[in-house]
Amino acid sequence: MLVNFTFKNYRSFRDEKTLSMEAASIRELSDSVVKQAGEALLPVAVMYGANSSGKSNVLKALKAMRDVVLNSVKLNPNDPLDADPFVLDLTSAAEPTSFEIQFVLGSSKFRYGFDYTSEIIIAEWLYEKREKEREFELFLRSEDEFKISRARFAEGVGKEGATPRNRLFLSLVAQLNGKLAKQILDWFSSIEYISGMDGKGYAGKTLRTLYFNADGSREIMNMLGSTHLGFNGIQVRLTPGEEESVDSRTIHNIYDCNGEVVGQKEFPTDKMESEGTKKMIEIAAPIVDAIRVGRLLIVDELDAKLHPFLSRKIVGMFMDKDVNRHGAQLIFATHDTNLLSDRCLRRDQIWFTEKDRTDSTDLYSLVEFRDEAGSKVRNDRNILNDYINGRYGAIPFMS
Repeated sequence: MLVNFTFKNYRSFRDEKTLSMEAASIRELSDSVVKQAGEALLPVAVMYGANSSGKSNVLKALKAMRDVVLNSVKLNPNDPLDADPFVLDLTSAAEPTSFEIQFVLGSSKFRYGFDYTSEIIIAEWLYEKREKEREFELFLRSEDEFKISRARFAEGVGKEGATPRNRLFLSLVAQLNGKLAKQILDWFSSIEYISGMDGKGYAGKTLRTLYFNADGSREIMNMLGSTHLGFNGIQVRLTPGEEESVDSRTIHNIYDCNGEVVGQKEFPTDKMESEGTKKMIEIAAPIVDAIRVGRLLIVDELDAKLHPFLSRKIVGMFMDKDVNRHGAQLIFATHDTNLLSDRCLRRDQIWFTEKDRTDSTDLYSLVEFRDEAGSKVRNDRNILNDYINGRYGAIPFMS
């Protein structure tokens, strides 16, 4: 599970910010908190903010770190790295971007990070903290200089000289069959990022699961059935050929004059179903898969095309330990203010983004917010009304 994600000099974020999934010492919805490796962790975090405030950039920063880690193995020595620094001042564009992530893997908490430009890896580090032990340095890199623990990261010893300047050391060790390095890369590869605005890129995942995977199909149909979208089932058709494709038809009841079911009718999903229904079908597999195996799922614009009750249903699945039994996490951006309630989310799960006068984004949570008098937000506040009235910032200002 993700514990903390810290990033600096990425897109609209000039200064260092941290998104924390550590549970604060508050009482609301305490049953949703997950205990792993001595950490009390949150299953959900949500970003609120005005358009262009940078909330999507928090999610894209997580995706960017994942992509740099996973794509490092593909780089030739002179290939550029995918860097996207802050460019609205006179110095940041030439400075490194920094990513650091803390996560639980097995019974240990790891802290891994790197500083980089489009040309080189400037620094890279990996630490491990086992329960009832102090944090231990596994390796530390400063450009071409390495310090490696023979006791705890022997798989990396002797591989320093084979690491190009634009290549992550962790990636190289994993490629050379380092056991721990491969486990860490597997954790990164389990992170899934989807856009709530365009489901075409992952709609096929749902349809293929329905067609090929009996267990996955049953779980998806249970989820869709609980949302009462008006159809009884989905018929998936596989079209073989040079480029294999899948399409679907939703199954609806036919009724007589007394309201009794007398038959069924298939509708082509793309042509006959609403945009919201199509989106629920599209995102069903990523949601079910995340919950089934304990993935981190990142969704930009979760509420796009969805009724607020459907957004609440999805959040509730991750918050319910009877459903979410393996520590899956959902991090998403939204404008759906109906979720701003202590019946849905805790104060430490609600995050805001707001730009300062230099167009650099700030990131802060509701639980750490303080008003002009220095007071924290109490758990009996009407969070929705306070947010709409501008009490917490992170809303658009209209002239």
